[in-house]
Parts: sequence; C-alpha cells; structure tokens
Amino acid sequence: MKRTLIYCAALALAAGSWSSAGRPPPDTASARQWLERMIQSAQALSYEGTFIYIQGSHLEAMRIVHRGGLEGERQRLFSLSGPPREIVVANNSVICRSADPQANSADGHYPRSPFPVSIPSELGRLEGHYDFALLGDDRVAGLDTQVIAIQPRDHWRFGYRLWLDRGTGMVLRSVLLDEKGYPIEQLMFTDFQIKPQIDEAEFEAPAALPASPPGDNPQATPGDPVTQSVWRVEQIPDGFVKVLHNRFAKTADRRQTEHLVFADGLATISVFLEKLDGTPALLQGASQLGSMNAFGATVDGYQVLVVGETPAATVERIAVAIHRADEAAQP
Repeated sequence: MKRTLIYCAALALAAGSWSSAGRPPPDTASARQWLERMIQSAQALSYEGTFIYIQGSHLEAMRIVHRGGLEGERQRLFSLSGPPREIVVANNSVICRSADPQANSADGHYPRSPFPVSIPSELGRLEGHYDFALLGDDRVAGLDTQVIAIQPRDHWRFGYRLWLDRGTGMVLRSVLLDEKGYPIEQLMFTDFQIKPQIDEAEFEAPAALPASPPGDNPQATPGDPVTQSVWRVEQIPDGFVKVLHNRFAKTADRRQTEHLVFADGLATISVFLEKLDGTPALLQGASQLGSMNAFGATVDGYQVLVVGETPAATVERIAVAIHRADEAAQP
C-alpha cells in the first residue's frame, strides 16, 4: 500500500464533526454521560481552528473549517506545513486534494469518521470491550476541559484519552495509546472558535490545488459488494465484526483485489487479498507506520495484507487466520 494512500486515509479518519451543546453538565456527570453529550452534539456546531497532529516523528499543523446544521455537514481540512494538501468533507463524501495530481482522490462512499476519533452513537457497542473513566480537569487552547479515558479491557485494541471542552463537548485534544500505555498519535487544538455562520467560500479549493481528476465521480462505488467468497477468516478477536466486503480491480493491470473491513465500533482493520501471478509480495511479516500496524503473508499464491490502527498482535492474528476454501465449499 502506497504511503500516500495510507496518509490520505489517516487524514480522512480525522475528517468529521462535533457540535455545541448548551451549558456544561455538572461535575458529577459520569464518563459515559460526557461521551453521550459529545456524540449528541455532533450535528450542529460550526467552528474553525488550528491543531497540531503528531504521529511518531511526524508533526504537522492543520487548519479546519466545519459547518453543521440541518442542511448537512460540510468541512475543509488543510495543511499549514509541508506540501499543500487538503480534505473536503460533505456529508458522506470525502475528497482528498494535493499539489500532486496523482495523490488526488474522490470517494463518495469512504467510511468517514467523526473528528478526531470515531465513536458509535450506541455506546453499548463499546462497553463490552472498553471501560470509560473520568481523569480530572485540564486546559487546552485556553479552554477548560474534562479528560475522559477509553480503556481497552484486553490487548487486542488501543486506548484513548479525550479532552472535552466543558462549554461545548468538543474534543480539543486526543491521544491514542498503545497496549503499553505510550502515546503513538496525538492531536491538539492551539486555537478554537465557534462561528455563528461560515460562508460557502470557505470550502472552495485554492487555485494551487487542482480539483478532482477528470473522470472521477464522487458518487461512484469503489468496487462491487461480495456475497460469495472462497476466503475465510477464523478466530477474529472478540468484538470485531465484518462491516464491509467488496472486490475491485486495479486500473493498471485489472487484477482483482478483495477488501474486507472489521470493526469493533472504535478500532477498524482492513484486509486486502490479491493474486500475485508471479510478482513479489508487497509485505511479508510485520510492519509499522506511526499508529498503523500491518502484517503481510502469502496464502495459496495470494498476497494477504492486514492493516489497522490496532496492536501488532491483532493484525497478525487475523492474517494467520485467513485461509482459502475450495470453490465447491462456497455458500
């Protein structure tokens, strides 16, 4: 998988919204109540701000403009350091633009996540595998915050620390923690302002960044849904369920690739299956890029690649549990 695609996907994971919610709840509110408040506020807030994103040794400054409301969400996320690039989000459509035309993409069905961490509206999906806890008060971007912990109950997933603005419920800082409790990804606002109104011109791409490449259709489906497959994945870590299974062809050589996505409501893992046809495998064994772990293997002449923002043991367990059944055994 190309680094540019992983980078764009990682940024897209940071594209989404939160919203305002009246006065702060009392200090006696539980961690679950804080998270519920954060989720409930996800539609209405319009805001803009600057934040610092840190992943491993990589540090980047970003600017975000977000508009909420009854007409739907709109967001523009663009870099303030390094090569010019941006992400534009309109409801369920995500467009990634860059000064390099080859890095541009438009995907109307990208699984967008709220900013900066995806939490399901039904917290019950998480409670079997994560604990929620209050960790006290702090300040971020000059605003008072309540610190919340989302702690995994096993070694198959990462944990989070969230700093929620006491006035709005907005996440002003987030830290992703590995299985040993060390930070591997951080995001923190340096300034944040709620806006009563944001003009449409704020979401237009600058002239330095080209629009989507000709032929791109933001509403096109990236691959076809798979209802029958010879591939089986056994012994998935408890709590992860398959949420996507499709098949697409690479434009260069038309080789078919199957793509499966497993999620537990917070963590997401992708599985790619592609026939090698004599070409060398892209990855054998473990690899890590920031908070992303990957594990590659070869099974019956196919490259198996598992990638996720989870511990290395999780992606390896899924990779070694994949096997190819006989054609006659398909359901």
